[in-house]
Amino acid sequence: MRILDRYVLRAWAGAFLASAAALVGLFLLSDFLAHLDDFFEAKDVNRLGLVLKYYGVRTPLFFVWVAPMVSLCAMMLTLTRFARTNEIVPVLVSGRSARRFLLPAFAASALVSGAMLAIDEKIAPSLAPAFRETDSAIRGRKDSDQVVLSDGQHQDWLAEKFRAATNEMEKVLVVRLSPDFHRIADIRAEKAAWKRSQDGWLLTQGVFTEYDPETQRRTSRTPLPPEGLLVPSDLRPQSIEESHEVFRMATLSQLERNIEDFPFQPFWRVQWHAKWTMPLSNLVLLLIGVPLLVRSGVRNVFVGVGITLGIGIVFFGVVLAFLDAGNSGRLDPVTAAWFPIILFGAAGTAMVDSMKT
Repeated sequence: MRILDRYVLRAWAGAFLASAAALVGLFLLSDFLAHLDDFFEAKDVNRLGLVLKYYGVRTPLFFVWVAPMVSLCAMMLTLTRFARTNEIVPVLVSGRSARRFLLPAFAASALVSGAMLAIDEKIAPSLAPAFRETDSAIRGRKDSDQVVLSDGQHQDWLAEKFRAATNEMEKVLVVRLSPDFHRIADIRAEKAAWKRSQDGWLLTQGVFTEYDPETQRRTSRTPLPPEGLLVPSDLRPQSIEESHEVFRMATLSQLERNIEDFPFQPFWRVQWHAKWTMPLSNLVLLLIGVPLLVRSGVRNVFVGVGITLGIGIVFFGVVLAFLDAGNSGRLDPVTAAWFPIILFGAAGTAMVDSMKT
């Protein structure tokens, strides 16, 4: 490694550590303030010990979530430092291109992507029991996101939200299966309310669809009656609360088993593909951000922060919108997970290729 490469790498590493401390710390602080009342209301526990354990097991996961923005912020701070000290122009005049000049930072960011995958696949799943333990210590009766469960009536239940206070699910999909796991019907509804006296869920504002078990072709499609459709089930609200899973802590093999167990639920396929696309988003952000930062001059750190935040908001806004469409079945799981990465990645590659050197 040449002296200039080591110099760039040291500058990037310092900026990365500072950015990681700032963003992860901000993430932890905002989460702590959001759960402050829950910590005070927790009973029969050492509250300080609970707080330390709660965030100790979550810090690796928080890092995976913010790592792409950390890498982009580190690149922005590195470029800002070089621009302020007038170190970029002499390098370019010497014959080294901007792409080659920043290659060590890109290589280090690729290692960060590998670390994200390793944490997501190896470290985070091992922390899942402690995650659930600390979560149950403060949650009590709280809402749950992404309900994915099966009942004893050969029905798979998928809901975007469970409201514990009213025992209601929102944006519900119920898939009825034959004993050999062929889909025979599904019900999509805006709401499902638990009816204890009737031992089932009342689904409203939706559609009931039947399928041929052999061909899986739709045979009929009818709106739910205005008064709703009662679906008998041994799935209880308590079961939903107790099954609150940390989906992002599932390994690839666990997700593959869930894909086999729930063949008509797109959620698991989306999560499997997202395992691969999340680390790649770290590099995609750099491909988009570096050309914009270089063109702006990035002498002013506030301008750099504005560009960084703007890129992050647009990119992750699109990514989350596609993932949500995939989870709800509106998009194919592969398209939902990979299209934003391919789109922004191609645009970023073209932008890097067109950089003035």
